[in-house]
Amino acid sequence: MMRAVVLTGVVVVSCAQAHGQLRPDQVLVVYDSRRASQRDVAEFYAGSAKVPGGVGGRPGVYPQVHVFNLQTSGVAAASPGNISYADFVTLLRDPIRAHLQSEGLARQIRCIVLTKGVPHRIEDTDNALVGDQPSNMYQEFLLGDANCASVDNELVLLWTDLNAGEAGARGDSLSDGLILNPYHHSTRPIGSFTNLHIQEPKSIVLQGTSLGRYWKSDDSAPIEQQVTPGDMYLVVRLDGHTQADVEAMITRATGLIYDVDSAGFVLDEAGSNGIADPGANSELDNQTGPMRVNDDFESTRDLLLADGRFNPARLHYDALGGTANWSVGPNVDYGGEGLLVTDSLILLSHYGSNHFDAPNGAGVSANDTYADSFDYQPGAIFNTIESYNARAFGPLGTRFNQEQVADFIAAGGTFGIGHCWEPFANTVTDSQPLVRNFILGRMTWAEAAYTAIPALSWHYIIVGDPLARAFRGCEDIDGNGILDIEDLYAWHANPTDLNRDGQANLLDKELLEASIRGSVFEDLGGRER
Repeated sequence: MMRAVVLTGVVVVSCAQAHGQLRPDQVLVVYDSRRASQRDVAEFYAGSAKVPGGVGGRPGVYPQVHVFNLQTSGVAAASPGNISYADFVTLLRDPIRAHLQSEGLARQIRCIVLTKGVPHRIEDTDNALVGDQPSNMYQEFLLGDANCASVDNELVLLWTDLNAGEAGARGDSLSDGLILNPYHHSTRPIGSFTNLHIQEPKSIVLQGTSLGRYWKSDDSAPIEQQVTPGDMYLVVRLDGHTQADVEAMITRATGLIYDVDSAGFVLDEAGSNGIADPGANSELDNQTGPMRVNDDFESTRDLLLADGRFNPARLHYDALGGTANWSVGPNVDYGGEGLLVTDSLILLSHYGSNHFDAPNGAGVSANDTYADSFDYQPGAIFNTIESYNARAFGPLGTRFNQEQVADFIAAGGTFGIGHCWEPFANTVTDSQPLVRNFILGRMTWAEAAYTAIPALSWHYIIVGDPLARAFRGCEDIDGNGILDIEDLYAWHANPTDLNRDGQANLLDKELLEASIRGSVFEDLGGRER
């Protein structure tokens, strides 16, 4: 319970901050009881009382979430893997819409969770597998006729008929190309944006550059017709190679406390100048265009160093290319090749196997193993610059032998963002918002992940417990394993240097206060303990 009075000089931690936080009762878990993998993941997450017919007796990680069994909608069961756009509409999108409408949940739900076995790739309407062919996909994108997508990312703007008018022509529907993400790089929780107009028709206009055609919200339209963060559902997937992998991933996300002294970071770039350039250049993390210009690897490095809470000796940034500079861990023998990182990681942000100088067996010359080579702490995040790093779910395997989110989860990872079709370098996910909003902040995983993706109606798949949040062990001043206002009182009784600058001062207190504000909803009963 929060105290009404605080010590002199302490900023009051307002309950109003809690209004924006994503809560379990704002989450809808979607599964089909005719598919055992979907049912079992839903049961583990929501509990047997809400998801019967499985193992039984499971309390659920978040029994407060809502669930929707697609079987009850009367449609056929969708097969895992690829799905046509027509079947996506009939078997997934429209049933979810109808359920939210009939249950009066359209505005209460802010996050949709898809379970293991739900299809993850929507095929292009006039060239089904073009997304698996980079050169052809690039031409489709340049012409404004690429409408393959991930199921997950296409559901974000659930109430908009993105395929309306689609007849195979260029830019004849909103599903052609991508839509700029209005939540990209935000620092606010999703609930701080109103969703009053989420079911209203949207005005989305076509734009074009030499890098392809894309769509954006019409900022001149009335506010109810604009696409704002409040008009999005954060769609996240609980998936992996096996049921055991998924359960272990969810378990690792529970009660997450990062060890600031031992946590390692890999920021492995190649062919970079090592400088956080303000403008675009040839580096893959700093492409020109409306989606992505922030020199992501370098800006992530600089953010961590400036914050100071994590041990800088365990921040492994490498700007150089070549086999000697290709980061690998200690668990796979590459014959002495590669840049060895022995720390237990909480971020693997890697150039990936798209380049051909990986140590033998770690890259394109064979099935990727570099994710398996590292040690991971609970809460580790996977975000690599690889075109098909979220392809291998369900019956689908890898493409061009690129490392997979699912492999990372199987190796002990907890969260990941990847691409199920060719995304192109100027649309890949940023690591800086993941670090700022999740590792250093108090956003939920779903919120932080969506601040990191540049586009919607595109190829992203976000994997991991959407409600998971982390705090740093150094902030647990009273040592009880919970981050709350009591830690602020304890800090005042015994000021502690959190940012490693050699002083316990106002800067440290402000870091602690910011973390506590993000934790208020837990104190108000947002999660059962």
